Amino acid sequence: MEARSLELEGGLRWYVIRTKPRKETVVEKRIGDLGLEVFLPWLRSRRRIGSRYQWVLVPPFPGYLFCRLDLLLSGKAARYAPGVKDFVKFGSRIAEIEEDVVSSIRVRCPGGVAEMKPRPYRTGEHVMIKEGPFAGLEAIFEQEMMGSERIAILLELLGRQTRLVLSSEMIARV
Repeated sequence: MEARSLELEGGLRWYVIRTKPRKETVVEKRIGDLGLEVFLPWLRSRRRIGSRYQWVLVPPFPGYLFCRLDLLLSGKAARYAPGVKDFVKFGSRIAEIEEDVVSSIRVRCPGGVAEMKPRPYRTGEHVMIKEGPFAGLEAIFEQEMMGSERIAILLELLGRQTRLVLSSEMIARV
């Protein structure tokens, strides 16, 4: 079996580090303690915890984070930090990330948390109720409620349309 050596280049560049499962924050701290620039974006997500849904922060790229370093000077220290699996590689070349790619992700993550606004529903659009006592039923979107994350839908019940006000997270497009 032929052993191929890694091709390393000097200079400050962005790289993607692969972490062990659910160790992104540990790796972010350890590599940050080395004095290296690390970027770990977060995404607000609604998860079921027990019988309730709660908002939690999760990484949009689970198991990965961005690090800006000079491979020749700091590559070994970053690679062997606790929680790190390896750098993302293509063959024998460690993958570099362009500065503008990381910058564009950072712009979308003020305070480190991604702002993902769902596409607004249109009045009359058919939607599906995802949770609650009416889960699985189809309804018609009526309007967004002002000043809250709630929406009004029209549900066909007993031969007539009934207006329900729900959390916007409880519906999905059909």
